[in-house]
Amino acid sequence: MSVLATGWDIGGVHLKTARLESRGAGRRLIWRQQAFEIWRRPDRLATALRRLDGRDDGGARAVTLTAELSDVFPGRAAGVRAVLAAVSTALDRRPYRVLDSAGDLLAEGAARRAPLRVASANWMAPALVAARRAGRGLLVDIGSTTTDIVPFAGGLPRPDGTDDRGRLTTGELVYSGVLRTPPAALAATVPLGAGLCRTIPEFFTQMADVYVILGRLGPGDYTTATPDGRGRGRRDCAARLARLVGAEARDLSAGEIRGIAGHLMERQVETIAAAIRAVAARPGCGRAPMAVVCGAGRFLAEEAARRVGCRPVPLEAIVPGFGRDWGRVAPAASLALLAAGAA
Repeated sequence: MSVLATGWDIGGVHLKTARLESRGAGRRLIWRQQAFEIWRRPDRLATALRRLDGRDDGGARAVTLTAELSDVFPGRAAGVRAVLAAVSTALDRRPYRVLDSAGDLLAEGAARRAPLRVASANWMAPALVAARRAGRGLLVDIGSTTTDIVPFAGGLPRPDGTDDRGRLTTGELVYSGVLRTPPAALAATVPLGAGLCRTIPEFFTQMADVYVILGRLGPGDYTTATPDGRGRGRRDCAARLARLVGAEARDLSAGEIRGIAGHLMERQVETIAAAIRAVAARPGCGRAPMAVVCGAGRFLAEEAARRVGCRPVPLEAIVPGFGRDWGRVAPAASLALLAAGAA
């Protein structure tokens, strides 16, 4: 076995890594992720990175990050430099490159000198891979917190925005994800009994609770902290969701709980579908474009894409031969492929 490349995606709530290995005539991606809330212990980032992937067996190394947006840092530039310093420590000063929003891999020193070029650029990695393999269409990557929608044509990503503000303005970034989104951000009211009930905009629950209740995620997929520090099974998820309407789980029937959860899923799918519809309507996307889907919320991406007439195709299907499910950590895995020249 030899290591061809390793990619890291350093977010504010998850750390993800993917290692491209060569075994005989075959290659595979070995990926890992762990929860790490950077605002709680930013000084422990280097230790957490070592714990995630402690051995270094050579090969190219590439990094992308979104953790710099955390308000534990005074600004994005300071956040980028703090994260890169932790990466350098974790890698014992071995060289690595950093992805920028134009799709270039910068040397560490260049990234430190131009921190805003590499801030929140992780969406570019899977967009590059999708564009090179599929030619024309859309990337739809739904993670724990956000949704990235990136058009591509002629073998290249064709975004209208390249930073968070620009991408939010163009609809290419939707702050809605499969785990951490507050349900009250999606619905001011939910069905209850014979009518509607207003929702409480407190951090009582999150969309991970909804998808465990609906059976779309298992407790093991619930990789973020729970709002109340309790468990991730259906009973605990139902207790949290009941608080959205000022109730306890025993006050509501199982049907009412599922009805609230189903309504919230519908609202999230519609929110994401509206953004996909707007991006897909641009010149160059073509009629009924392919939607390359990935991320922890791939099932949401598939549903939203179908709803607007796009054809969803998993990222792993257009880049076969590297194992299964690596699209769950698409930026890290795509970075490994790019760094190894395998994309």
